[in-house]
Amino acid sequence: MKTLKLIGLTLFLLMLFVINSYATWSIIVIDPTTKKIGIAGASCTYSVYGIGAIVPGKGAILVQAMSNPLARSKGVKMMMADASPEEIMAAMKDPMFDPEHQQYAIICVNYPERPLTYTGTGTTSEKGTLTARGISVQGNTLTNSGELQAVLNAAIKAQHDDLPLEEILMLALEAGAKLGGDKRCGDTKASSAFLTICNPTDDPKNPFLNLIVYGTDDHVNAVEALRLKLNNWKKMPGN
Repeated sequence: MKTLKLIGLTLFLLMLFVINSYATWSIIVIDPTTKKIGIAGASCTYSVYGIGAIVPGKGAILVQAMSNPLARSKGVKMMMADASPEEIMAAMKDPMFDPEHQQYAIICVNYPERPLTYTGTGTTSEKGTLTARGISVQGNTLTNSGELQAVLNAAIKAQHDDLPLEEILMLALEAGAKLGGDKRCGDTKASSAFLTICNPTDDPKNPFLNLIVYGTDDHVNAVEALRLKLNNWKKMPGN
């Protein structure tokens, strides 16, 4: 039964990866106490959703820029098998996955002090990554060289203020948008965005929270639209 569940989890995650995604700025946050895992991202593309995967109770992986789904799939399978962040990163950097056109981020629940990132030489500037305990921030095609630091600072401050994980992720995305977001989007900042959170025992098909904004309107700031979705979610009974 356990094997069947793992197979089902793998197949579900792979379904999320069939469309090649492109990303601008994103974040992973793991709460080492509750083991909740959250990922969020925004981009000037129709859909940034699908760049990442959460393996409940294990960790999260983001693959952006050219976003190779095979690299993501490899990382997910290794995370499910309890591989270390270093082992996962080494496998994902295999030349067959074209890592020089990717940005990778990996955080494992058992190693919150060791988030790993990689930015390929072929990704678009402004680009970079920043990490802290249980947090990874990464971006490319950015408007402002200070965006990533603003995103990380916002996440750390929200943690210190003891805000819920959904607010930590949201405030981090908003900090990036405030400094310019995706340079391709101009004043719109981003045309698509997402925010996903899993509890350690969640069925990955039914995460605790999964909010998505698709790029259906060139004049809509997707980060602002995502904030509206989150605020509406908070008003629902039980939230």
